[in-house]
Amino acid sequence: MLHRGIFMRIGIITFHRAINYGAVLQTYALQKFLNVSNYDAEVIDYRCEHMENFYKTFTIKDKSVKQIIRGMLNFKNTYKKKREFYRFLNQNVRISTEVYDKFNIDKANLRYDKFITGSDQVFNFACTDFDKTYFLQFVKNCDNKLSYAASFGMKEIPDSYVNDYKSLLSTFSELSIRENAGQQIVKKLTGKDSELSVDPVFLLTAEEWEKLAKEPKLKNYILIYKLNTSNLIFDFARKLSKLTGRKIVALNFDVVDQMKTPDIKGVYSASVEEFLGYIKYADYVVTNSFHGTAFSVIFHKDFYVEALQKDFKPNDRVESLLCLTGLDGCKVKTLEDCRLNVSRDFNFADDQIRKQYIKTNQYFERVLNEDGRSF
Repeated sequence: MLHRGIFMRIGIITFHRAINYGAVLQTYALQKFLNVSNYDAEVIDYRCEHMENFYKTFTIKDKSVKQIIRGMLNFKNTYKKKREFYRFLNQNVRISTEVYDKFNIDKANLRYDKFITGSDQVFNFACTDFDKTYFLQFVKNCDNKLSYAASFGMKEIPDSYVNDYKSLLSTFSELSIRENAGQQIVKKLTGKDSELSVDPVFLLTAEEWEKLAKEPKLKNYILIYKLNTSNLIFDFARKLSKLTGRKIVALNFDVVDQMKTPDIKGVYSASVEEFLGYIKYADYVVTNSFHGTAFSVIFHKDFYVEALQKDFKPNDRVESLLCLTGLDGCKVKTLEDCRLNVSRDFNFADDQIRKQYIKTNQYFERVLNEDGRSF
């Protein structure tokens, strides 16, 4: 029997090269959790062409004139941010020495005994131009194909993709999914049950994250961390600022954002450690990001989350997290939700996360053994 650590080598496929704080931190967390649990795990340095192009420092391909000008204005900060992300990965994440692409990824079968795809939106065709490597299509033995907290990033699969998804998902020996909607997709397409699992960032304690966090020089501030453009987020933060007397700081704020919004202090090229620090030391957090919400929960922050996407549909990832932790009262729909007496029971939230941690341990104990299959 292949057993943990000593004999079994595990390869993780995820969005480790995305210039996105949540993507990099969930990568770090899953790999660290597995290694601390005595599994020999490393991140496979897979380069998805679509994602590599998306995160290029500067390109004019398929860009409007406004986008090109904005890219030029932000070039220095974008380059610095990208450099900081790769530094963090090189210093903190165990990554394969061999670089893989879609032409040589099958060679990974010679190096690893088991493969895990996830977390993040690895099952979202739009993120990767439907690169089937993230569905572990290259893995020769289906018994070795697993996912952990994989996300579809959508409630339903478009009709034109249904047959492909049905075929790809059916080949996994075990499926762990991050959201309820994703579980329903798996059940509908394969007829099988899947494990509901928390994002890997919850597999590490607040104390472990605090060791990485870099304290900012700023004090007494409201932090905005947005992924999607939202007037509500800014208006809400301004109203909160008037109520509390705190200044506003915004991450992912570029040169153009700063020119348009001079009353908010923008931070564009924060390192991964600085990102954690800005959340940990904020007096209040206003966000529409899943991982902005996740770290607000981990650090027990007074936070508010706009749980709508840019198309005004519910953000299933955020909704699932708030439901699990009992923090639904932190949702923001209108400016009328800006109040200081929001109830946040972080003891209950911590208990729920601890239960999920135990479930995750049990999941890996079961699936990372040669005879531990249920599919």
